[in-house]
Amino acid sequence: MTIKKKIRLSNIMMVLIPILFTSVVLIVCLNTSLGSYWHTFMDMYSDENGMQFAQSMIYNYQQELWENNWGQCPEMDGCQAEIRHSDEMTHLEHKLSGLGYRFMITKDGERIYSNLSDEDLDTARSVAGDAIDYAKMLTASRYEVSVIKSTFWHGESIFCITAVHPQETDGTMVNYLKNGILRYLAGILVLFVALTVCINGILSWWISGSILKPLGKLSLGTKEIREGNLDTPMQYEKKDEFGQVCRDFDEMRVYLQESVQQRLKDEKRRRNLITGISHDLRTPLTTIMGYLDGLLDGIADTPEKQLRYLQAIKTRTGNLVSLVDSLSEYSRLDAGFRYHMEDTDFKDYVEKYLELVRPDMENQQVQIAYSCGKGSFSVRLDREEFKRIFNNLFANTVRYRRKENSRVLISMKRKLEGNCLELVFQDDGPGVPKECLEQIFDSFYRVDDSRNSAEKGSGIGLAVVKEIILGHGGTIRAENRGGLAVIINIPVTDGEREYGKN
Repeated sequence: MTIKKKIRLSNIMMVLIPILFTSVVLIVCLNTSLGSYWHTFMDMYSDENGMQFAQSMIYNYQQELWENNWGQCPEMDGCQAEIRHSDEMTHLEHKLSGLGYRFMITKDGERIYSNLSDEDLDTARSVAGDAIDYAKMLTASRYEVSVIKSTFWHGESIFCITAVHPQETDGTMVNYLKNGILRYLAGILVLFVALTVCINGILSWWISGSILKPLGKLSLGTKEIREGNLDTPMQYEKKDEFGQVCRDFDEMRVYLQESVQQRLKDEKRRRNLITGISHDLRTPLTTIMGYLDGLLDGIADTPEKQLRYLQAIKTRTGNLVSLVDSLSEYSRLDAGFRYHMEDTDFKDYVEKYLELVRPDMENQQVQIAYSCGKGSFSVRLDREEFKRIFNNLFANTVRYRRKENSRVLISMKRKLEGNCLELVFQDDGPGVPKECLEQIFDSFYRVDDSRNSAEKGSGIGLAVVKEIILGHGGTIRAENRGGLAVIINIPVTDGEREYGKN
């Protein structure tokens, strides 16, 4: 059974079950000792021959008969014709006839309307006697015969209605409760059931819509996900329980979308990594095999050539060792390496590092300029791993320069926004095309045709730099500033301590 049908059935049952239960209780009560109270109550409203009912009807119709009939025949006109047979008169006649009564209307003693026969009047006199002629108000009953007389005045005229029940009856009792109150109650009950059905339909449609609409959207969303479409958002903004479910579902869709994109990105990086490894291994190995063949075939027929070939083989083997080390380092970092973080004065750390490597850099024709802003530079970092950043940056400067001499500018300053410090490593090399700046930190990426030159490196050094920076919670980017400038942002810790104290 569908939810919509369940809602409709439940609403109907909420109304019908109390009604049925109440009806059963009433039936049981009427058929037990409690029923005597009901029968006594019914007898209180019983009326043999309908006398009380007829008397009440005659009294209620006096005003209507006057306004619609007698009032239209003013005395000044001398109108003594029979009363006009209006709708009110017809209704009164039908009502009294239904109770077995016939009646007569007189004005100042003159008969103006009557459906009584002479036998009916004789029967009435046998019950009421001469009082039927001179009494103003009369109610008399004997056996099956009943007589009712009502007199009222309008101006100087006297109007009189006399009703007689002359027929023999079967003893049927007229009950006000059945003929009046219970009929009204039955009508109210029918109206109540009709309203219940209508309101039930409206509420069922409303509640079903509030449930089935989001369920339909969820069903459509799952179908889209099953078919691989993760771009379609949930369009349901109501702030109810289903709205929360739809928002959670949409968050799941976004998470799946991001996961798929990350998986595709990782898959692409893996393919590029394999391609890069294959190429960078093949190039030096091919060179080594060429030199070995030259030695074995006797091409290097002099000691000088043999020495040159062996030195070339040693150089290419060193390139392979460097490549394997870089791959090992990158794999270690990419696999979730746990850094040994220590509180460090970064200014002091950089100055000591530069003091250590400056002689070696000068031997490689690299001049280092260093500037540092004011303020404290307390950070948390892995000191050994962070050295690899400077080592790789200096190695790239030497490897890709086009001049014999190089100049490197290292600057450091405290940034107010973001509570971090900015480290800039800038050389005077050829720089990088603008469209390649965002890709130089990808593994095995090289600019232009440098991949064809094995001595230009593996293209993995900057990827290692990026992994270390990300592991320290920082960011990295590259710009062209008369050479390649690598900008690194690292969070500081002294601001966090001050904030914690406040």
